[in-house]
Amino acid sequence: MSKVYKSLFVAAMVSAGAVSTQKAVAQSQTAAGSGLPAKNMIGSFTSVRPTGQTGTVVIPAETHTFQLLAKSGTTAYTTGATGIMPGNNDFTAFVGKNGSSKEGYLAINHENNPGGVSILDLHLDEASNQWVVDAVRKVDFTPLVKTDRNCSGGITPWGTVITTEESYNTGDANGDGYQDVGWQVEIDPVSGKIVDYDGDGQPDKLWALGRMNHENIAISQDRVTVYQAEDGGSSGVYKFIANQPGNLSEGTLYVLKRSSTDPTTGEWVQVPNTTQADRNNTRTLAPAVGGTNWSSPEDVEFGPDGKMYFTSKGTGTIWRFKDEGMTVSEIEAWVTRQQFEVNYGEGTQLEDWGTGIDNLTFDGEGNLWALQDGGRNNLWVVRPDHTPATPHLDLFMTTPRGSESTGLTFSPDFKYGFVSLQHPSAANTTVVTDASGQDVIFNNSATIVFARKQFLGKQSETTAQAQAAAQMLEVYPNPFQTSTKVKVTLPAQAPVVLEVHDMQGNVIQTLFNGSMPAGAHTFNLSPAAGAGNAMYLVRLQVNNQKATTRILQTNK
Repeated sequence: MSKVYKSLFVAAMVSAGAVSTQKAVAQSQTAAGSGLPAKNMIGSFTSVRPTGQTGTVVIPAETHTFQLLAKSGTTAYTTGATGIMPGNNDFTAFVGKNGSSKEGYLAINHENNPGGVSILDLHLDEASNQWVVDAVRKVDFTPLVKTDRNCSGGITPWGTVITTEESYNTGDANGDGYQDVGWQVEIDPVSGKIVDYDGDGQPDKLWALGRMNHENIAISQDRVTVYQAEDGGSSGVYKFIANQPGNLSEGTLYVLKRSSTDPTTGEWVQVPNTTQADRNNTRTLAPAVGGTNWSSPEDVEFGPDGKMYFTSKGTGTIWRFKDEGMTVSEIEAWVTRQQFEVNYGEGTQLEDWGTGIDNLTFDGEGNLWALQDGGRNNLWVVRPDHTPATPHLDLFMTTPRGSESTGLTFSPDFKYGFVSLQHPSAANTTVVTDASGQDVIFNNSATIVFARKQFLGKQSETTAQAQAAAQMLEVYPNPFQTSTKVKVTLPAQAPVVLEVHDMQGNVIQTLFNGSMPAGAHTFNLSPAAGAGNAMYLVRLQVNNQKATTRILQTNK
């Protein structure tokens, strides 16, 4: 790469909201003591520039890359069902085979009604550093009538996956005395079967955990202690103590009650959950016994400091507390809504934290990855040394237009992050090349894996160039009827060729060919009148960087 080109390429990545320099961050004392360089850690990156949503996913492109694993409307089932994977991909759960980080099962929730779970059987091809999907299974929930709005979930210490229903719809279609939806459901990812707890040949939902608008579930390594929260309804934070390790079908349920005299403390108050009537009505019983309303709490996670962390979607707060058994202490609003300064390498910019903080996930270095639902829909990383008085956050991802990132989980070695992009706009047309070399458009729900470049794909300079160029090109409106605008934004002066091709590859219009100054340049595009419904390709070449965007002309 020439010095001139490299300078332009780095500038382009900064303009695109990508990384420009490597920076060692969040290296734990253990890693430092072992001499392990932080540059190998998935949480080592410089923030992308806050831009809001664009037509594609933006991550730190100098240090990280991604690979598409599954896409709604495209990925076909190969086991347990026929047809195509549905949309609204949400929580992802990677369960390694025998603890492996290179082969296993990836469960993907679908937040629909009826809901669903797809399970990918996949492995890492070490020769190419690419993930290979070997089979795609659809979980059959008909023995339990159905699931509804499978939102978040959790992975158990014994290797099963729990999917959670964020629904309080009523109905008892099978007449078993339990409302059909509003529960946690445990699945064996190997067989794709729902767990049968009483051995009667009929699978069961986790009735004793209570019925509510469930978000995630967090199960302790003691195989007994469980935390969960309700998004709306009671807006409570719950703890469950199982009667037997590794069996969550029976136990005692509690809700967190914050002290009115000392708001840094609280207590666990028992919620009745022994009868079907109790279990069907958890969301009304919990407030009745004094459960605190935390304004739509969502994800609850175990912190590396021994504390519990949970989100308040309604206020944008990440809370944490220390569980003392029957009481809690050190309740603290650890991250609150404010303008945070984001250092993206070539400068800094204020970005509103906003509300809608949804999923939380810790990596192996103690970084807390926080995914937003609503507002800018950013994916943030809160560093271990963050405090309310001295904030330390970085911005890892801006999501494709119309989407939110959901359900991030890591491989056991924390080299790979699995995450979904839920409901991106069908009008997104930006084409980017992933780590496997395939062209990707984020115009439907998708599930991806991301990692540092040394662990994922053999990304060529050409691939990186295409990703940089894609960030310089924008077409709006798209679709259009008679005319649209093509916008090119350059970080530095460069030779540019901007053409419009038909789907047979013929050039139908050259919008620009020459040396283009730095800055934003807009061109009007008006294909032949009366063309009706027609697809075109807008192709941009900046030096050796190339990008292509599909556009659609309609007659309506």
